[in-house]
Amino acid sequence: MFARLSSATVTARLSGWRGRAIATAKNHHFIVDSPLALGGPNEEINPIDLLLSALATHATFVCERYAQEQGIRLEMLVVAATGEFDPRGIVRGELVEPNLQQIQLRLTLAGVGFEEANALADAVRTRCPVYATLARAVPIEIRTVIERPTLDLPQSNPTHMQSSDQGG
Repeated sequence: MFARLSSATVTARLSGWRGRAIATAKNHHFIVDSPLALGGPNEEINPIDLLLSALATHATFVCERYAQEQGIRLEMLVVAATGEFDPRGIVRGELVEPNLQQIQLRLTLAGVGFEEANALADAVRTRCPVYATLARAVPIEIRTVIERPTLDLPQSNPTHMQSSDQGG
């Protein structure tokens, strides 16, 4: 018996303004700008922002779900995704690879121990479809940072940082 696959569809269309598109996901519409290197205004989010936000938000949801399943008291979770690329690769005529060269994913956590933080990072590696897809194309480094709980989130001082590399 085959599992039924889920699907997602997003459309994009030119807005009539140079370097600006309107994306539609479900019944939601949002503006996406072309980066400056392609002549766009780069005032709204751009496609790289969207890609990295998909990774960061899905990793957040995977951690939330895993913590619930395992009874982990997750007091705070902030996921930051950073991608590195050579912008010359998107400019016509430049012989530079346009792809992301590396992605860093930083999980800043409060209320967990080191083993729980590592388990949450492993859950992202094994359960996040965005991570799994991107990790096949580009190395992704996941760092976990455990912070003391504070009312001033997420600007507290890290008490421990553990780094683990995951290549694709």
